Amino acid sequence: MRLPDDDEIYDVDQTYLGPPGYYIGRLRYRMIAVTPVVVLTGLAFLVKSGIGFTLLSVAMTVLVSLRLSQWIVDKTTHERPISVLVATFWHELTAARMPLKGLHARRPSAFRSRTTAIGDAHTLPVGGRRRWRSYANWKAAAHQGE
Repeated sequence: MRLPDDDEIYDVDQTYLGPPGYYIGRLRYRMIAVTPVVVLTGLAFLVKSGIGFTLLSVAMTVLVSLRLSQWIVDKTTHERPISVLVATFWHELTAARMPLKGLHARRPSAFRSRTTAIGDAHTLPVGGRRRWRSYANWKAAAHQGE
């Protein structure tokens, strides 16, 4: 069993603090290796998808790649390498799922298909009174013959 290390020196060894005299922020060493691979994969996606290299597309690709690189570095350690992360992702994608047939609810009556076409004559309800749609269609059919 490994216990987390609270030593500040151990923490500094895992981060790159920048060149001497400049502080560019804490950057993990693994991030330096992961980010170019992710950025190049994103740029290859831009080429293959036909989006092209515009300022917006490249900027969004770099920003998404940086966030994805941070996520990858946060989720991987020396005990759980990136190959385990990729294998877990692949197993989640290809896992057997329960069939969905019969689990869907019926569509609400407002979205069901119409029983009669607009303009067709409707039968009168039991009370002998027309519904508004029937009345409107009856009036429209009467005016078409003029």
